[in-house]
Formats: sequence, C-alpha cells, structure tokens
Amino acid sequence: MKYKFVKYVLCFCMVSICSIQIVHAQTDTREAPFYDVQKSIDDGMPPHIGFNRPASEIMFDRQNHVTDKAVKQLQMRKDGTLEDNKFVIGGRFIGSYIYERSNTDGKFPILSRLPPTHTSGNSDSYGVVNEASINGTLTLPYVTGFAQGEYTEVEYPGQDQKQWRKYWVTLGDLDKFPMYLTYGKKSVAFGDFSSYAPITHNHSSHYFWAQTRRPLVELGYVDNGWVANASLIQSHRGLRVVNAPDNKDGWENFAFNVSKEHEIDEIHSFKVGAGFIRGTIYDSTLAHHPPDFGLNDREWSSAWNINGRYSYGSFDFMGELTRTVDEWPATDSNVHALTLQARYLDYIWKFPTTYSLMYSEGVQGDSDDEWHVMRQGVAGLEVKVHPNMALGFEYMINDGFVPLILPQITADNGVVSHTFIAGTKITF
Repeated sequence: MKYKFVKYVLCFCMVSICSIQIVHAQTDTREAPFYDVQKSIDDGMPPHIGFNRPASEIMFDRQNHVTDKAVKQLQMRKDGTLEDNKFVIGGRFIGSYIYERSNTDGKFPILSRLPPTHTSGNSDSYGVVNEASINGTLTLPYVTGFAQGEYTEVEYPGQDQKQWRKYWVTLGDLDKFPMYLTYGKKSVAFGDFSSYAPITHNHSSHYFWAQTRRPLVELGYVDNGWVANASLIQSHRGLRVVNAPDNKDGWENFAFNVSKEHEIDEIHSFKVGAGFIRGTIYDSTLAHHPPDFGLNDREWSSAWNINGRYSYGSFDFMGELTRTVDEWPATDSNVHALTLQARYLDYIWKFPTTYSLMYSEGVQGDSDDEWHVMRQGVAGLEVKVHPNMALGFEYMINDGFVPLILPQITADNGVVSHTFIAGTKITF
C-alpha cells in the first residue's frame, strides 16, 4: 500500500500521453454553458464599481495560485482582466458533504478536518461550510489594494470563525517597471502548494503553507516568465506555519522564492521553482497551532522547497518537495512533505471538466517510528455547470494517523480511512 498511490499517478501520466487535446491547462479559459448572470449585474452597476468573476476565481482559489496572489493581481492588471480605477467586489461559497470510514474508532486522518471534529465511532457523514468569503480589490494608478473576509467552520483553536484573513496594498505597474512592493497580511511567497484535487489539499500545503497574522513586506520582480520574491516577516506566530523563537518583537524572519515559467511551443510548457523560509513552527516539542502557544522554543527552524510543473496540451503534471533544515524536537527527525499530482482538462457534454489524481505524504519520523508518515491519495472530478458554479467529487484514501500536536503520543500507523466528498463552489 505504501507506494500504490505513486504508481497510480505514474500510470495516469503514461496513459494520458496517448490522448492529446489542446486546451492549455495552465491558462484555462473554458466557459461553462448557460447564461452568465454577472453580465446583467455589471450592466446596472456604477462605472467604477463592479464584479469580475475571472479575477475572483483566482483571488479566492485555495487550490491554485496559493502563494502568489499579489503577483497575479498585477498580471491581471497588465493583461486587462482587472480594469484600472475600479473597485471590484467578489464572493465565494464552498460547501461539502463528507462520508468517511476508518478501520479504527475515533481516528480519521483526512487533512480537511481537525481531529476533534470527528465522531468517536468508525464512520460518519456530515455537511461542512468550508468557506464563505467576500473580498474587494481597488485598482488605482500604481496602487492595488485588496482585503478579504472569511467565515469557516474549520478554524484552528484560538482563531475566530469570522476574520479578515487577508489585506494588503501593492505598489507597482508591470507595464512600466518589473518590480513591486507589497505590505499586508497574506500568504508568504514561499513554495507553490497547488492542489489539483477540487476540494481537499495535500500534505505539502498542510505542512508548509505559511500565512502571517501580522503584516509582512514583500519585494518582487516579475518579467519574462521569472517571478522572484523576498519577504521580511515580523517575528511572531503566524496563522499557519510561520514562527519565530520566543515570538520576539522585530523583523527577524524572512523568506525567498523564485520561479521560472517557459513555453516551449504551443502545447509544451514547464515551470520550476524553489524557496526558503527562516522560521517555521517545527522548532519546539509542539507544532503549536494556537497562536502564541508552544513549549520549549529553540533555535530557528528553517525549511526549503523545490517544485516543478510540466504541461502538455490539456495535461498538467506536478511535483513538490518541502523539508525542514533541522530536526523537529517533537519527533527528533526532519519534517518533509511530498506531492505528486496530475490533471486533465476536458468536457462532459458542454461542461468544462477537470479530472485529477493527487498523491501526497508527510514524513516526521524514522521508518520504525509510529509517527513516521501519513499518506493520502485523492481521485477527483470537477465539473463547471455554470459560469458561477462548479461541482466537485472526490474519493480519498488515507494511510497513517499522525496529528501534528504531540505526535509521539497520538500517532497510530495502522489507521486506514476511506472518504467520499461532494461539494460545490459558487463564485461571483
């Protein structure tokens, strides 16, 4: 079972090469049939206020463009997706219904739910509001402002269900100069952390997707397929992953990220990237998820990341590896996360459809440790049934139960669970 998911992904890659249909998966512009209600809404709005569904789909997306949304805004302004001198309003709802079954009572290792939310038995089914969000984007000369408020039922302990999750101001105009400066509360430009499954994320993003709780400063360069970022981060415990020893005041934490995207010809392209972050939560005996809480903080716990994506017509194939530089005191071992995934863009009748396979694993111990590894495999299907609505379906298998709080106490490597998820995304 340990490497079965990897084999599935590789088989998918081999079979997919035999059937090529040119859609350009990374620049998907497929429109769903039926009437787009947004166009009528825009017709009745004042000239400097409106909606922009293509921009909203990128800015709300938790599965793609995870760490580069400030850059995406500048690129959308450059290509005309975002108009100048306008305030754009957006909204997103994600709801899902989950059925899960485990071979061990009370232990369900799926990544989209916290351990205390599950039943004490070996199976359960329930509905979830994954996200209900609103955001606003302001486009002025050389200035792009953004803020997003979110409601979720999957908040970490110590966090509110309702919160202003992101806000920032970016200075820059890629038509005039290839550099920009961003100040605000956002995801750190570190890694890629895309998840090709329609709803569930992978171990790479679960372990290392870094989000700040206080504003950071990000300086970036964008030109000719190159994107390079340097972030200066306040020394605090962030919303996710970010941490500094003893949570001292100051700006001692930092991150670097660089990527290069290259189009070989009309159907072949690739992207490679690498990153580094100085301070993560893997510096103590607890991966203290509640902000400002932890035991035995020590020296800085840094992490590095490499990632790559190859696109062939309607197919994307991606791999990503992230690893801590030093051992995590909670497990006396380095922590790493690996993701291998593939997707194919097609149609069911006239409905844009994405098929995906995703394998990921999180390793935080030696091979003979109970807390050694968690593995996850996801087969996904997403159908865009309307310009503003998509339906997602997933089958997921998880191997190993290792909560990242007190893993040496709570881990059980004999746990295997099977999960079915059906959900909907509504975006305007």
